[in-house]
Amino acid sequence: MHDDQKLAAREKVVQKMTRDGMVEQNLADRSTRRVSGRIEDAVLKKETEREEIIEAASVDRARKKRRAQRIRDADTVKEPASKGAEKDPAEASAQLEENADAHSAQEAGNSGPIQEQSVRSRSLEDEDPVRHAAAKRKKRNKKRLYEEAGKRKKSRLAFGDEQKLKMPVGTGSVSAGAAAVSGQIRQRMESNEDDNTALQAAASAEKVTEKTAGRFNGAAGHGYKNSRQSAYRLEKSEVQKTHRLLFDRMPEDAKAETKNFVKSQQKKRRKRGYAAGWWAARAEGAASVKAASGSTSSVGSSLTARLKNSVKSFGKRHKGVLAVLICLGLGAVLIASTVATMGSMISVAGDAIVETTYLAADDEMLAVEAHYKELEAALQRQIDGIETAYPGYDEYRYQIDEIYHNPYQLISYFTTKYGAFTYDQVKDEVEEIFREQYGLNITGEKATVTETKEVGVGESLGSVVTSGYCNCPICCGVWSGGPTASGVYPTANHTIAVDASNPFVPMGTKVIMNGVEYTVEDTGAFARYGVQFDVYYDSHAAASAHGHQTWEAYLADDNSSKTVEVTTTRKIRRLSTVMTGNSLDQILRARMNEDQIQQYELYNATYGNRQDLFDVAALQIPDGMSYEIPPEALSDERFKRMITEAEKYLGYPYVWGGASPSTSFDCSGFVSWVINHSGNGWNYGRLTAEGLRNACTYVPPSEAKPGDLIFFQGTYDTAGASHVGIYVGNGMMIHCGNPIQYASIETSYWQQHFYCFGRLP
Repeated sequence: MHDDQKLAAREKVVQKMTRDGMVEQNLADRSTRRVSGRIEDAVLKKETEREEIIEAASVDRARKKRRAQRIRDADTVKEPASKGAEKDPAEASAQLEENADAHSAQEAGNSGPIQEQSVRSRSLEDEDPVRHAAAKRKKRNKKRLYEEAGKRKKSRLAFGDEQKLKMPVGTGSVSAGAAAVSGQIRQRMESNEDDNTALQAAASAEKVTEKTAGRFNGAAGHGYKNSRQSAYRLEKSEVQKTHRLLFDRMPEDAKAETKNFVKSQQKKRRKRGYAAGWWAARAEGAASVKAASGSTSSVGSSLTARLKNSVKSFGKRHKGVLAVLICLGLGAVLIASTVATMGSMISVAGDAIVETTYLAADDEMLAVEAHYKELEAALQRQIDGIETAYPGYDEYRYQIDEIYHNPYQLISYFTTKYGAFTYDQVKDEVEEIFREQYGLNITGEKATVTETKEVGVGESLGSVVTSGYCNCPICCGVWSGGPTASGVYPTANHTIAVDASNPFVPMGTKVIMNGVEYTVEDTGAFARYGVQFDVYYDSHAAASAHGHQTWEAYLADDNSSKTVEVTTTRKIRRLSTVMTGNSLDQILRARMNEDQIQQYELYNATYGNRQDLFDVAALQIPDGMSYEIPPEALSDERFKRMITEAEKYLGYPYVWGGASPSTSFDCSGFVSWVINHSGNGWNYGRLTAEGLRNACTYVPPSEAKPGDLIFFQGTYDTAGASHVGIYVGNGMMIHCGNPIQYASIETSYWQQHFYCFGRLP
């Protein structure tokens, strides 16, 4: 044969279905011609995304197909040897070439890897023509066998083809039936695999079917049954494998639809089966249960009897072992019961913790407390500025209760009412509660003050108003030129007179003013002018020049009596400031019902399981009327006598200027009374808080002990100490608040106003 004729490509024309319709392709020159009659712009129902994925995966798919083909070819060559059938090496090589050619034909029309495989096949033909010719003959014979067994026409599977693939029925070998099915599947898949990814997968699966059919054919030659039943099993198995491969290569959305359809069909079949066999199954089951119950009863009774006999015999032979087993059983029961009880206790404890824990966020609770403290601070600033806001009064009186609240009571209340509350939710109610707890009353008045006090030698009688007179008719009238009321003649820089009807001091009292000692020897009628002493001068001019002067007066040492009772009467303008602090706990309870009060008390008892939220040590004791003094403090006899006297007046109200049980007390009046009547030999009279501080020796806070006095400043606007109490140890004091009571000095209010400790000599 001529070389040109030998190398010329065989003319072959095939038809293929593409997205543009049916096309005709010449395999020799790769030319194509469109033969479809449908509209040219029609688009198949393929998503653009799927096409891009198929194109991107084409190279990988071709590589996997070649790898699978080589594995199948190797298995085909080895199969006869494993079954004892020898095969000629040349024939095996031809088989490999045939498979390679078949794979190349399957992928005809594709670019890239397909062309590479075609070149590889031609190179094999050039290297070994004999093997190539044998493979070609084998291929033609096998193809004719497929066509005869399937009795099919040569056609290609198109998208609209509804022809069903049928397995050959009748006698014959298993290999013939499987080959027929494989031929039909391969022909239809190969002709359309360019346009359908699932069909491409099926084309590869069909090759597995061929190989399996060959194995079964060889097995039949060695005596295996060639019945219709075995053929049907092979047919079913291979078709199932093919379907499985088809399903695995399907897109995910198609898989989901297939699974849903299969499940719906299975559900329908189950319903029909249930409907048909339910009554029969029920009747049969009832009969079975009845029979089984009888047999079970008899078997159970016999087993029970045998078990009793076994236990009795074992107990007789092994009494010690049986006792140990009983003890172990009782111990196990006891342990189980204990564990169950502990679990129950833990559960109850957990529930209790949940029920007594604050629910609001920390920042919300702290915001509520900060707002309440700011309201209290504003109240204190208002009290401190009273004398600036109301000037011109002769006297300013203050009755100020402690400004204090328990923050846990406030948070417990809001948690009880609102649960997980927020600051914005309760802000207005916080201000309402504040107005209920604190009241401020400011009153101005004109008053006549009459004061009576005992003054000792050397003590001050206070600042007194003086005037001047002489023994002339203008000053003395009908008594001019005569003796004084005491019967002696007056002397300049020596004699003073007091009002006859309301004497400032008794007649004969010696008083020192401006370094000069005067004696009360005369009387007059000048109290209406607000004058305590009238000083005698030698001339009327000197007396007139004196006018009205205010001097500091002291009781002179030459007095025969150690003390003088001084009574003063004067008219003043007075401003009284009264700040009352009510119990926050009582206010909050009045705003709740009984159930809420119980929950409120639980929160208070546990501090909401948040002892870290506020300073628990700085909280005021709930009941200021009782406090247990530590026994070691009572070992000091001087302090014991002081506290015994002080506790007599627990509950007495606060009264400004009060200094005795008959009038009640203010803070300094209470302490003055206690130290003067405790039996410790002290007699300081009635002193102010600042006067008591001056009578004490300073004590550092670290060295303070029960019985020392504790002083505070700035509770209202005054110089020095403004409040005083008796320290009883452990951060507690007894003082005249409203009423007289025990109180903690570690609260924020008293710590803010703390001044010093002092100890009486």
